[in-house]
This record gives sequence, C-alpha cells and structure tokens, in this order.
Amino acid sequence: MPHSNFWSGMRLFGVLFVLLSGFASAQNGMQLHGMDAFSEAEQHKLKLWLQQSFDATNQVLGPFPFVTQVYLTARSASEPVPWAYTKRMKQQQVFFEVDARFELSQFQQDWTAAHEFSHLALPLLDREDMWFAEGFASYMQYQVMQQQQQLADHPDVLYQQKLQPLATLLQASQLPLATQLKLWLQQRRYKAAYWGGALFFIEAEQLLKRQGTSLSELMQRYQQQNRLSDQQLEQLVRSLDSLLKTAVFVPLLSKYQQQPSQHIWLHHPAYLAYSDITVP
Repeated sequence: MPHSNFWSGMRLFGVLFVLLSGFASAQNGMQLHGMDAFSEAEQHKLKLWLQQSFDATNQVLGPFPFVTQVYLTARSASEPVPWAYTKRMKQQQVFFEVDARFELSQFQQDWTAAHEFSHLALPLLDREDMWFAEGFASYMQYQVMQQQQQLADHPDVLYQQKLQPLATLLQASQLPLATQLKLWLQQRRYKAAYWGGALFFIEAEQLLKRQGTSLSELMQRYQQQNRLSDQQLEQLVRSLDSLLKTAVFVPLLSKYQQQPSQHIWLHHPAYLAYSDITVP
C-alpha cells in the first residue's frame, strides 16, 4: 500500500541519516583511550571535560579534518593535568596524565587541554620551528577557554601578565626574535620561549583585524583547504596568505626571523598598549 511504502521510505531515510551522521563525526571527532583505569564517576567527569574543551577548540579553530585520538593515564599530582603532549605522525594523538581526584571545575579552568588541542590546527612543524607552534598554542589556549567561558579576565589581560616577566629579557636582546626563542628552548626556558612565540600571533591578530577578519576565522578556513597538505612552516605561512589574498604571514615571519628582539618588542602592540612611552 502507498501508506506502507511511505513509512518504509521514511525508515530507510532515517537509517541513512544516522549512518551518514556517524560517518561524518568519525571523520573529525575524538576517540578516547585508557578510560578503564578510572571509576565510572571519574570517566563521566573526564569525558565531559575533554569533550567541552575539544568542542570549543573546534568552534574556534576547526572543525579539524581528522579523528583526534586521546589517551589518558592516571597520576597523583598537585594539579588536575600535570603533563600532556601531542604525537602526530600517522595519527593525531594527544596524551594526558590526569589526577581524577580533582573536581570538574578545576579541570575546566586548567589551560592544558585547550593548549594541546590547539596544536592540532597546525601541521607538525620541524623542531627548529617549535617556537612558532608553541607560540600559537599558547596564544590560542585563552581564545579557546574564552569560548568555554572559563576565563575570569579578557585574554588580552592574561597575555600581558604572561609577557611582563619577558619585558626585560626582550628589551636587552639584539638577537633576531626567532633566534632568541630557539635559544631559550635550548636552555629549557620554556615559558619565555612559548610566550615570546605568542607575540607573533598577537601581532598577526592585529594585522588581520585591519583586513576585516581574525585568526580564528582564517584558521577555520585553513583546516578545510590546506591543513592536510602543508608540512613546513614556509608552506603554512604561504597558505595563510593565499587564503587572505594578501601578504601578512610571510612578511611577518621574515620580520621575526630577521629583526632584533628589542626592536620587535618596543614596537609591538602588546608593549605599546600598556606602556606610557610613545614610540615614534
């Protein structure tokens, strides 16, 4: 009967919709590993924390064009997430060591997941370009946490707090800023290198605003067009400029590779915004 055929067709459509939806989410979702080490209540808390951070990262930077594999291990510590890192060869993997005794709110206010998930928006760069990758993740972590409404202050206030301890170091350095950041990494002065690298993206954000866009909007476009093809920093910045149809990232990278740290800092938006000194 026609009525029966109609409902059979609707059921078939429903099955196809579910299958296609599952296929789409499987292409760019998150898979969790190691949950068996935690109690049922702890699993619920950790899943909620990770899903919220992952979703916020995708809203700011994505969606990512791949499945993210997340691995959890238990560790007693004085903070919710004492250690985390990414591995990105054949798969996009993020590893978290967590102390599940902490409350959900403490996990949500921790920056680690936002930082590590932000790394995935860029290709795996060469070790010598670690300053760029870590600067990006450090800058984006507060953008992601703002998306989650987990910040007590505006990201600009937090950036300034992180940069204040670097001011004297930057002002005293005549090395090109990229060279200085690489040196700090070699010396294991990670905070200085990471937040010094964030200067690049604070300045890039200002330049993008003049173009009527933002780093978030640009990175969302990048995920869908160039993320899986680029492998080197030079390819990455060329791709970003190609998407913009104007030169922003290539000349900015050249500036950070060539100009002295002191000069970049004294003319940087982060310095000028909080300084009483007028730089001609």
